[in-house]
Amino acid sequence: MSGYILCQIKRAQHPYYIESISLNIYSIEELCYFLFHNLYLLDDSILNTELCDWIRDELGLRKLSGRLYTLLEKWENREVEIALSDFILPVLKEINYLTLDEFRTLNLHLATYEGQPDIMREKLKGDCLVGHGKYVNAIQVYQHTLEHTKDTKLGGQFKGSIFNNMGCAYMRLFQTEEALDCFRQAYENLHSRTSLKSYLFAFYMSRPFGEYEKKLVELGVDGETAQEVLKEIQESKSDFGSSDVARKYEEALGYKQAGDTLLYQKTMDELLEKLTKEYHKNTGL
Repeated sequence: MSGYILCQIKRAQHPYYIESISLNIYSIEELCYFLFHNLYLLDDSILNTELCDWIRDELGLRKLSGRLYTLLEKWENREVEIALSDFILPVLKEINYLTLDEFRTLNLHLATYEGQPDIMREKLKGDCLVGHGKYVNAIQVYQHTLEHTKDTKLGGQFKGSIFNNMGCAYMRLFQTEEALDCFRQAYENLHSRTSLKSYLFAFYMSRPFGEYEKKLVELGVDGETAQEVLKEIQESKSDFGSSDVARKYEEALGYKQAGDTLLYQKTMDELLEKLTKEYHKNTGL
């Protein structure tokens, strides 16, 4: 969506609070934006009678809220099967929020969403929470998803993708031991070069260099892959410029008292961003 969209309906005096991402919504436009961009977060914790009450009482949209109430009542009584599109499309159409092309795009996304098994939606919900920086919530979703993978026909590729993304979430919380275990299990399920590099990054970030070298031997890592990992780490360090900064970075990696945790965090964030982009590029998950 481009340009500005002027508010057509009054702003709410009291916001609708979306707990999963700690977000307050004050207008129908903000609600439409959230619905359009966060399909995988839309469950009964958001799409419920409380939202209908808010649309009616705070926005004054009684006709729209009445339609949504009816849908929810039919769903609760199991009178009809309600699809996600049945609920969100009336909201988006209320103010003609999307262009024709955007509606087509949304319909394609909805078709994809509704054609996926519940466990896949759950995993993608975790990914969406990571995108919002809600790492603790994302980890909880990933853990719940893993508990149910044995009941599906989805293989090691799917399970490995969950461990990989959960590892990234743990790393951003600086829970390096948990992250390392996740990346290890991701590699054991995926057996890919990309997952190996993720595991090596995590090992390098959480262990002394001597242990890292032993791990390379233990895993039988070829020289080219080992050099690639070290090169990318060095490139991230060199982005900070001065040798003094690089020295502080090394101290932070070794858990010495460098007094520069912000440097450590920034570097780790950049490495994780590279890992995530490369992982999605190579797996599509």
